[in-house]
Amino acid sequence: MIIYFIEWDLPDQKANLTVYANKARNDWLPATLAHPGVQEIRNYRNPLEVTPQVGIGIEFEDLEAWRSYVESQDYIRIMRELRILGCRNFSTHLWAPSKYFPESMRPEGK
Repeated sequence: MIIYFIEWDLPDQKANLTVYANKARNDWLPATLAHPGVQEIRNYRNPLEVTPQVGIGIEFEDLEAWRSYVESQDYIRIMRELRILGCRNFSTHLWAPSKYFPESMRPEGK
């Protein structure tokens, strides 16, 4: 399992924010979920309302699936369209399971 986090700030213009929400729901998220090796997407907002405003976590089967996605035309197009709409301050993080604690840990009874 590989987790890819992408964070950014939303467009300032309300019209672009409407287009952004529509594209995310009807194009970007479905296209990403359809990519081979994608297992899950989680969407986040910053409750402190500071930068970055938005974060998503995409879970991939393995590093090869992640690499295939970031080299895909869909990913290149999505990132270009986000920038065109006025999203900015992008940052990314790539995480693999710990060698020492590779399994999820939860409180007892949960």
